[in-house]
Amino acid sequence: MKKQENEFPRESSPSFFGESSNCFPLSGSLNKTALHNSRHSFSGRSSQSIPGIRSGYNVVKCFGFPLPVVVNEALTSVGSAAGTVSAKVAQNGLAWVVHGRRLLIWQYKESSKDAKNPTREGGFPQCRELQLPYSDLGYNSELISVFQTDGQQMASCIAVSATGDVRYWPSIAHDGNTVNLPILTGQDFVQIINLPLQEGYLAVTSTCTLVFLSVGLTNGRYSLHHKTIKPATSLLGGFGSDKDPLLVGMCCERNSPESETVVTVLSDRSIQRWSLPSKGNTEHLLHEDEEVVLRIREEFKKMFWNLRTPADNVEIELHLLDFHIVDDKAYILAGAVNAAHAPQMCYAVAVASVQANSILLESFTPLKLNKFYNAKTKEDCFSLRFIIGSSHIYLYTPKVVYPLLLANAVPTAEIEAEKIEFHLHDDRILCAAVYSRLPLFFSRTHGLVSITPGDFDANELHNMSTGNTPDLFKPAMLGSFSAPDQSALTAVTDSRNNLHMFELDPDELYSDRRDKVGQLKAAFVYHLKRNNSMVKTIIGELLRTVNEPDQCSAPLDAYKLDRIVITIAEDLAEDLPIADPRWEEALGDHDGNRHALGSSRSMQIINQLRDKTLAFDHFVSFLHASGVWEKLNAIPCGSNVLKPTSFILSDISEKIVAAMALRSLQAKQPKIIEHAIDATVAMWDEKPNGNLTTQDIFYVKLCKFQFVFKALAEMADNQISAQRDTTVMVAQFLNDTNSIVLDTLGQVFMHREQQANHFTPHNDRLAACENLPWTAMSGSAGVRDTLNRLIDLSLRYGSQCISETELSQKLYQQIYELVDLVLEGRKIYLDSVRGSEKANLLQRQFEVQRRELISVLIKDLKYEYAAKLAEKYLDFHSLVLICDVTNDKERLDDYMRKYEEFDFSQFAIRWYLRQKRHGEVFERFKDNPVALAQFMRYHPSLVWIQLIFNGDYEQAAKVLYELAQNEKEIVARKKTMLSLAKLAAFAAPDTDLTSQMEKINADLRLIEYQLQLSHDVLQNFGLDPVEQKVLKAEDIIDLYIADENKSATDVEFGKALELLSFVEQPYDLRHKIWCAAIRRDNWIYDPNNAVECMQKLLFFKIIAISQVKGQEGNNFLPPMEEFLESTELDDLPQNKSFQNLLKLTYEYMADRFKQPQDMKV
Repeated sequence: MKKQENEFPRESSPSFFGESSNCFPLSGSLNKTALHNSRHSFSGRSSQSIPGIRSGYNVVKCFGFPLPVVVNEALTSVGSAAGTVSAKVAQNGLAWVVHGRRLLIWQYKESSKDAKNPTREGGFPQCRELQLPYSDLGYNSELISVFQTDGQQMASCIAVSATGDVRYWPSIAHDGNTVNLPILTGQDFVQIINLPLQEGYLAVTSTCTLVFLSVGLTNGRYSLHHKTIKPATSLLGGFGSDKDPLLVGMCCERNSPESETVVTVLSDRSIQRWSLPSKGNTEHLLHEDEEVVLRIREEFKKMFWNLRTPADNVEIELHLLDFHIVDDKAYILAGAVNAAHAPQMCYAVAVASVQANSILLESFTPLKLNKFYNAKTKEDCFSLRFIIGSSHIYLYTPKVVYPLLLANAVPTAEIEAEKIEFHLHDDRILCAAVYSRLPLFFSRTHGLVSITPGDFDANELHNMSTGNTPDLFKPAMLGSFSAPDQSALTAVTDSRNNLHMFELDPDELYSDRRDKVGQLKAAFVYHLKRNNSMVKTIIGELLRTVNEPDQCSAPLDAYKLDRIVITIAEDLAEDLPIADPRWEEALGDHDGNRHALGSSRSMQIINQLRDKTLAFDHFVSFLHASGVWEKLNAIPCGSNVLKPTSFILSDISEKIVAAMALRSLQAKQPKIIEHAIDATVAMWDEKPNGNLTTQDIFYVKLCKFQFVFKALAEMADNQISAQRDTTVMVAQFLNDTNSIVLDTLGQVFMHREQQANHFTPHNDRLAACENLPWTAMSGSAGVRDTLNRLIDLSLRYGSQCISETELSQKLYQQIYELVDLVLEGRKIYLDSVRGSEKANLLQRQFEVQRRELISVLIKDLKYEYAAKLAEKYLDFHSLVLICDVTNDKERLDDYMRKYEEFDFSQFAIRWYLRQKRHGEVFERFKDNPVALAQFMRYHPSLVWIQLIFNGDYEQAAKVLYELAQNEKEIVARKKTMLSLAKLAAFAAPDTDLTSQMEKINADLRLIEYQLQLSHDVLQNFGLDPVEQKVLKAEDIIDLYIADENKSATDVEFGKALELLSFVEQPYDLRHKIWCAAIRRDNWIYDPNNAVECMQKLLFFKIIAISQVKGQEGNNFLPPMEEFLESTELDDLPQNKSFQNLLKLTYEYMADRFKQPQDMKV
């Protein structure tokens, strides 16, 4: 048999996942990711050799002997039993298929013991068919073991049904020679493994009950024996649950002839490790660990949904899907659903180290894979499995395989894996296994298929930086400025071979470049060569010269050193690849690239970017080590903004990382990203020359990288404006665009968090300077405007316009993440200006935008997304609103406890009051008397509400009356308070409030007089007729009798007189009222008709109406002499006509009401 081509020199086939610097140790800060469909792997050359299985960058081949005809027939059957087909591939070269009650066994690969009698080339191996006993639940290939011990000519087989019926065949060549045994009826068996040292087998049920099976031979007759291994108590019913544990898987961890066999069992609650000695029958439990499963649950909460404290109180649905142990490492594939967040299952791989008496969780790697989760898709969500090869972990479903690189035994899943699909309609993956470290997949259509990483063709290297090739390396971000650790050693070594700066001659650079930029570059290269004495000499001279004025007497540039450092950093980021001949045309005779620090010899763009990252790390390390970092200052950026140079360097570093992330996404979304790159280069007015492409130019001009986000947003806008596509197509385009932006900026924020300490200003003064990262800048220098634009487009033309639940959910998730990026950037800037003059203005702007962005999610009923943002950025208004519209009092109580230090309870109470829902305050917060009491101390005007709720009506009436007396602004409010006080007084049991009731009624009467004033009078005096202010009785009288109140009649003047009862000293005011009435009359009369003229006087009518109302003359009408002597009537008292008519009036009224004694004529 021809040897399989599955061995490649490591240096010629690096993995696109990169080194282990990003293998997610638990102590680090992991971000949730999503494995999208893409095509990344090792080679830019297609390796497809099997119809219906597509792989652009992996070698896919049929493996081993062809399938026997009878097996093919069983696999392609479409009868009633077609859905029950299962298969298994063993490492001993045997495979079997279960089809109903048929068991088909054949040899798929020639073993060493069969080398003397090889199978004929191209022929079909012999297939053995066995008949399984009847079982209600049927059979599964996992409950069958086919094995061949030393000295056996023919393999043996043992099969266990799900219901516990065991059948043993001493030889698979004789179907009729069997031994049967029923065991543990009522149990549901799931898996069986062969234990050759113990000459037996271990079966396990779905509830983790272990049963040891052995075969005995007595007098030439075989017999079966079984023994139930007693499970540990906690595994059966631990964690306070009445339910049995559910099996995930069982693995043979160690099987050494010198020691015992160790078997590990994983349930949904714990991991158990059992020791089975090679001799004897005393098995014992080595260790049981419940913490690992709990840790996996907590890691899911933290990494995917940022739930870090018990106060978050969110339960997730955790499912452990698959389990393998390789080289003392336990690999656990798990999925989790946070139904409160989104109906989708997220996946991760946890790796634990298996030790003598413990199992320790080492890493937790979120996978870039999620699936829509509901009752219909649950089975598909649970179908994900994996196997572990020599360099990769292979995730697979019945239709797809995802190869992920293993770095230091940990999967690196931050950048997407290739999606290898089994496209044929009837094809699906029945099982997978590893044979001699080669991953094998059993295809229903093609049989055994191997998938191995592709290799490079040297002839293809020249064009690798221009075509649509996959990005082969993940960014290698070194964790510190000290010597790299072992996990990053390979990356450093490879980059040394590519980076031009390691080949530079510092002496030549020092002599050729006498300018200050060249001198600092020379010092950097000396630093790389470990020539510390030259570094010290050059830096000392440079620091001296930058602090000296220029010879031309120009003023001293305080930022000269900062400009030098920034110039080198920008040059480093934009240095051209020195080994690419296509750039020679651009360089011409110019030798500026000869001393380029960031220039790479790699022909691949992704490697060039990775090399620039490493070069930049070395440069920053040099600045720290040489003392230059401590000399850096803050330089002007824009108008009146000083930005520390360290932050500017951080921005440049982040743009290199962003370029790497975008390049890595290009194989997944080639069309969108390539069009965006073309548009970006066009914005720059750049055109490629010769054989260069726009991508070559784009990935060099990294200091202007942010323009690509603007191009992406404009593409989305144009897609909408063109109106060529359907709503769903537009929404999908927005989803793809958002995904590119979020994945790219996600890598930037992760890098920023990891490298924060390396770019920290060296003193507190600089640390207090403004920090506005490029991701938070508006205009062409940043991406904030683009993010706001994408949020708006995604809402108006995406999530709100489509009915597809899954796509809409993705868009809302992206909108949430985009809003998070915008607010995070603004918060960073706001925190950096605390205490400055502009802080208050920026705080208000931040609060306005925060509420606007979060409110759109609340409006669309996406309360969980809105709540997460509001919690993170302390938007208490949104939190209270969410609790109110969802009527979630428990959540409101949780927030009051969680944000107690921010007085959240007081904010919530004020919110309800602003909504004019005073009554709900005490209902909502009745269980929080401390908060209510605190609020009442500062808002005594609301104490009466609490008294009403407490049933203290007497005190409530007194408080309301007192509040009414203190009300000086709004008369309607005063009337309301008095009315409520009156009601409370009526409701007060066994209490005499007669005196208070009289006062209340008097005040209500006074208010009624005021409310009867006409609107015209109030407006003439500049008073608001709708929301009237509180007036005194004197003021009301003045308005009734005012000359401007031309429509006033005897009724109004009568009311004015009635109001005198509310005045303490009414005499002067009474005189004023009568005088005003006298001035309104014409006192000229006909002596022949004097009585008729008198009766037409307003003065007479007022007296008449007052008498009708029962007022006594001596109480309301002054003596006649007061008018005759009054100065307020000007010359009228000297008028004879006035005197006669006035005297006639007094006499007439005295006679009419028979009170002559009261009138003093």
